[in-house]
Amino acid sequence: MRIIAGRSKGRILKSVKGRNTRPTSDKVKESVFNIIQDRLQESVVLDLFAGTGNLGLEALSRGAEKVVFVDKNGEAIKTVKENCIALGYKGQSEIIRNDVLRYLPELKRLGMVFDIIFMDPPYHIGLGEKVLSSIEDLNILDGTGIVVAEHDAKVILPHRQAGLLRYDQRRYGGTMVSFYRKDGTR
Repeated sequence: MRIIAGRSKGRILKSVKGRNTRPTSDKVKESVFNIIQDRLQESVVLDLFAGTGNLGLEALSRGAEKVVFVDKNGEAIKTVKENCIALGYKGQSEIIRNDVLRYLPELKRLGMVFDIIFMDPPYHIGLGEKVLSSIEDLNILDGTGIVVAEHDAKVILPHRQAGLLRYDQRRYGGTMVSFYRKDGTR
């Protein structure tokens, strides 16, 4: 696993020990970032179920201003911290060990709003729709922001979830990536 483009291009990321984390493949990551590239400069990003920090770190390498990483796994959080330090992004990163659904209301309380939200919940436990609803209910997505949801290709996330509209969807083998924005925005 490596950073594909930008300031840290080619740098190798540490992986989380064990089998509880499923990092986004370089092929999927490259495709996703090609799609969202024009939104990255000076963006504020939320990386939910962060794992190694792969997606958030790629965003920082390509020009994001700040990334908030959230994961409840202690080994994942340790790995994200190590990767942020190794790449020189400690000052642009906030790393939170917490359950995603429990922490999202705290982001609202803090007044945080995000331009891009990455979410890659564990497959087959039905968190995708719950997290999308929370994002919209708490209004933590900027009016022109996007949610990039990675999920198993066998799981179909809804076309509309709360006030979010799926405007694009791409399949990469057994992985699906769904792109959401607020309904009524372009």
